[in-house]
Amino acid sequence: MFTPLQVILLAVLTGWYIYQRMNLQLFNYASVVTMGVIAGLIMGDINVGMLVGGSMCLMSLGLFGAGGSSVPDYNVGAIAGTAFAVAMGYEGQEALTVAMTIGIPVAALGTQLDILGKTSGSFFIHKMKDCSDKKDFKKMGVWMWASQIPFVGFWVLPMVLFTTVGSTYVEALITAIPAWLNTGLKVASGMMPALGFAILLRQLPMKKYGYFILLGFVLSAYLKMSILAIALLALVLCCYIFFSKEEQRQNQVATAVTGGDMEDE
Repeated sequence: MFTPLQVILLAVLTGWYIYQRMNLQLFNYASVVTMGVIAGLIMGDINVGMLVGGSMCLMSLGLFGAGGSSVPDYNVGAIAGTAFAVAMGYEGQEALTVAMTIGIPVAALGTQLDILGKTSGSFFIHKMKDCSDKKDFKKMGVWMWASQIPFVGFWVLPMVLFTTVGSTYVEALITAIPAWLNTGLKVASGMMPALGFAILLRQLPMKKYGYFILLGFVLSAYLKMSILAIALLALVLCCYIFFSKEEQRQNQVATAVTGGDMEDE
């Protein structure tokens, strides 16, 4: 199902994402879409990658590990879902259904793998602390870099197993799904992005800015504007409000300074 090169590239992509998520954090914005696109590029169908990545990105809206808590990792779910959907020859909505069937359990597995990775870090922290006490900072750096190996490995190993020895079982499971369950999965795959929006809206100050949601609905439903056009219009409005408030704040500061000088005189 997967070529050796695809297995290697998918493993490298997974490991690179986990590493930069815990260290550099250069690609956190829209990272689910990015992972889906790159996985689609590796598998030879970037359209499926964009579809899966975009859908899983909507599912993950409003979901984050507050205070170091562990949450499902939809980035790796997008990689796995895209890889299997393309490898099995699916396109369009069928590809999305297959990707969700595989990707969501993989994303949920990320909760346990994240806990396992963070737990493994306690060993390396104690080693680094001992080196710090001895002022052996060079060895302390070695232990710091070594701490990345198990954390990244906990993710790379399952991805390698999924795409090698486990690919046959995954394909058999997908093909064995009955038609009625497959229909339910299609409905669920369409509802999950709405759930992501609902979680996000719960966190936003809707009582204060809810009318912007209404504006977006009117532009989309009645004026038939595309999502990109609405997003660009929203960007213009945000910039206008921001700079207007910034100018107002500067005027208030200038007035306070001028008033203070007059009172001193």
